[in-house]
Amino acid sequence: MYFYIKAIHIIFVVSWMAGLFYGVRLFIYHTEAQDKPDPDKRILTAEYERIERRLWQIIATPAMILTLIAGITMVVLQPYLMHENWLVVKLCFVVGLVAYHLKCQGIMDDMRKGIFKWTSFQLRLWNEVATIFLFAIVFLAVLKSAVDWIYGMIGLIAFAMIIMSAVKIYKNYRVKASQGALKKTILIVKDKIEHAVKHYTAEELWVSWFGAYDIDPKHLSYHICVMTDKTRDELQADLALMQKLRSMLDELHYPPEVLNSIFIGFASQETVDREYKGNWYHYFK
Repeated sequence: MYFYIKAIHIIFVVSWMAGLFYGVRLFIYHTEAQDKPDPDKRILTAEYERIERRLWQIIATPAMILTLIAGITMVVLQPYLMHENWLVVKLCFVVGLVAYHLKCQGIMDDMRKGIFKWTSFQLRLWNEVATIFLFAIVFLAVLKSAVDWIYGMIGLIAFAMIIMSAVKIYKNYRVKASQGALKKTILIVKDKIEHAVKHYTAEELWVSWFGAYDIDPKHLSYHICVMTDKTRDELQADLALMQKLRSMLDELHYPPEVLNSIFIGFASQETVDREYKGNWYHYFK
C-alpha cells in the first residue's frame, strides 16, 4: 500500500510543479501584455486571466492538495519517518513551497484586479524560486543523509546563484538584442524620411535624430533640417507629408504603443543662424 501512495505522491508533485512553472510564466506574459496598445492589451489580458484561472483551479491547486494528502498518508503508514532528520528538513522546504504557491495565488488575484506590482524581470527571477525548492526537496528525498544534506545545501546555494546569474545574463542579452534592433529601425526610418522629403523640395536638407530610446522607445525625435524658414513652414504645414513620415515608423514595426509620442518636425538653417549663431548643438539643446 505504501508504494502505491508513494507513486501517487510523485505523480502529483510533478503535476504541481508543472502548474507552478507554467503559472508564473503566464504571469510574465500577462504583465508584458500591459504594454501593448488596445485592443491587443484588452484581448490578451482577458485570455491570460482565463488560462491562469483554469490552470490554478484545475491543475496547480488540486495537485498541491493531493500531494500533501499522499505525503501525510505515507507518514501515517510509516510513522518512524517523522524521526528522520532529512524528512524534517524536507518538510520545511515543502512548507516554503506551499507559501510560494499561495504567494503566486496572491499575484494572480492582484493581476485580475488590474494591479501589477511585479515587473516581468522580477517574475522571471521569482519563477526560478520554485526550481530551487524542487532541487532541495528531491535531493533530500533521495540522499537521506545528514552529511550528504550539508553538501546538498552548499550545492543548493551554488545552484541558486547560477540560476540568478543565468536569468540576469539572459535579461541583458534580450535588452541588447532589442536595443540593437530598435536602433537599426531608427536609422532606416531616418534614411527613408530624408529620401521622402527630397521629393518635396530642391533645397539641401539632412535629418538628425536623438533620444534615450534605450530607456524608453518613446524618447525619440527626428528633425528634418532645411535651409530656409519658408521651406520649413511649408513642409511642416503639409499634413499629408507629416502623416506619410509618421507612417514609416509603423511600417517598420516600431513599438506601436509609443508612436504618438515620437516627435517629427522641421528646422531651418536661417533660424539657427539668426537665433543661435549657427550652432545646431545649442538649438537642439
